[in-house]
Amino acid sequence: MSGWQNTVPGMREPDLHTARAAYDAIAPVYADQFRDTLDDRPTERALLAAFAEVIRRGPAGLVADLGCGPGHIAAHLHSLGLSVFGVDQSAQMLAIGRTRYPEVRFALGSITRLGLADGSCRGVLSRSSVIHLPPRLLPTALAEIARVLAPGGWLLISFSATDAPEPPYEYYDHRVAGAYRWWPDHIVSLLRSAGITESARLMENPEPEDRRQFRVASILARKPSTDGTPG
Repeated sequence: MSGWQNTVPGMREPDLHTARAAYDAIAPVYADQFRDTLDDRPTERALLAAFAEVIRRGPAGLVADLGCGPGHIAAHLHSLGLSVFGVDQSAQMLAIGRTRYPEVRFALGSITRLGLADGSCRGVLSRSSVIHLPPRLLPTALAEIARVLAPGGWLLISFSATDAPEPPYEYYDHRVAGAYRWWPDHIVSLLRSAGITESARLMENPEPEDRRQFRVASILARKPSTDGTPG
């Protein structure tokens, strides 16, 4: 879940239950406003296309879109030839996704407890799904991603970024629920600790016509194969 950002300090620490209720409340408006969000983001479309390509090179398997919201990005990945499974904690968002995109499977779940089997995903997309996590839960969420990712599988994770290494995060008032910008090297370090290695990184500055107000980091990473080779 992403978008609707505003830098007004003072909100309390993000809470997953509060975020879920907030997204439930604005689901129809959010789904309509961001339905065509990729139309004016050629760089993000290129990233998703590259993500789909590297996954298609390997064995067929499930791709989980974490924090899928109303399913528009999951549907885009499906159009790129991936078997997509959307996961979100907002039941109202998922209801919209199931109606609009019947070709995609959806399930209610939390990024800290996905309910998927170990190694069951050939790919994982985390598109701004970590921004509402309090810092103490970020390692848990990334370890959970590593658990469900198959050996040789790929992760594409994106998030609002900060340049400050100490602390490696910055609180901001997201219009839906409180959120954090993360220092990219911190994310990479936690992924490495969970057994996932960075392959490429892209930093995007917001364009004047973009709904996003902050820099966005996108990291493509991979879990090694069981024999130690990249995949």
